[in-house]
Amino acid sequence: MENIYVILPKGKYKLRMENKKTKVVFLGCGYLGYNLAELFSQYYDTSILGIDSPYSEKSKCFIKVDVFDKDQLSNIDLSHAVVIDTVSLIPSQLSVDNEQEKLDWLKCKYQNLFTVLAEKNIRSFIMFSSGGTIYGEGEYPKKETDVVHPSSLYAKSKFLVEKMLQNCPFHHLILRLSNPYGGYQEEQKNQGVIPILIRKILKKEVFTMWVSEMTVRDFIYIDDLAMAIKKLIDLDVYDETINIGSGVGTSLKTIISMLEKQLQEQLMIEKVETNVFNPSKNVLNIEKLQKLTGFQPRVGLEEGMIAEIQRIKESL
Repeated sequence: MENIYVILPKGKYKLRMENKKTKVVFLGCGYLGYNLAELFSQYYDTSILGIDSPYSEKSKCFIKVDVFDKDQLSNIDLSHAVVIDTVSLIPSQLSVDNEQEKLDWLKCKYQNLFTVLAEKNIRSFIMFSSGGTIYGEGEYPKKETDVVHPSSLYAKSKFLVEKMLQNCPFHHLILRLSNPYGGYQEEQKNQGVIPILIRKILKKEVFTMWVSEMTVRDFIYIDDLAMAIKKLIDLDVYDETINIGSGVGTSLKTIISMLEKQLQEQLMIEKVETNVFNPSKNVLNIEKLQKLTGFQPRVGLEEGMIAEIQRIKESL
């Protein structure tokens, strides 16, 4: 056990001791749930609850549970646990004719989940919202106090859960994430533009481009994301909405150029149209996170890309 000495602001943030007995429970065993649980298992008593997925068979702490089934979840001990929701019931590119019907379905799912959690005496609930879509167009970098403009169904679904959480009886933390990358990713899930581009170049396949090459995004390496969340947990930060990203924007054109240089191969591109709204620029202001925790990203984009290239080459 090791003491963490920090200067804390007055209020609800308190000094904690880093302790393996802290219980962290992830909901959902996808890319984020699996990778963050792997990293967190070094520090906490970590488990993942979810349905079978391409990641679940690799996890050493996976427990098969439908977290939206009241009966199944009621049998799980979540007392004093930090519960982290990485489930994504609505995919980012999903488009439907009746959005309200889909949002009502989502609301019902989360009402069931929150009803059970309210009875479980959890320590806190951490929700992963979307810093990449919830703010919409406008001046960047975006602060947490900026007005949100969720336009896509995915963004609307995240904002709906944010609003629901604010009326729940347990402590919560809303994290608006930028674009995480790095760590283990199942190829068939086709997630994350950086690993997708690397595979396309290495396999000499055509990349289908749905957005402008001048689209700007904020990328954060998975290890940095984990450390940012760990700092928030260790400091008992709760009942806040916080951006997590690198604070630096990079265009898709630059990403492609950097990868082509590293791999010494040219990417083949096919441009197509989509009716799903995507902001032309998205960069997050992370001053609030830095003020609360002292967090600074450690893995630069080029370094992270090199690590991803090596990982993907080995997997291929």
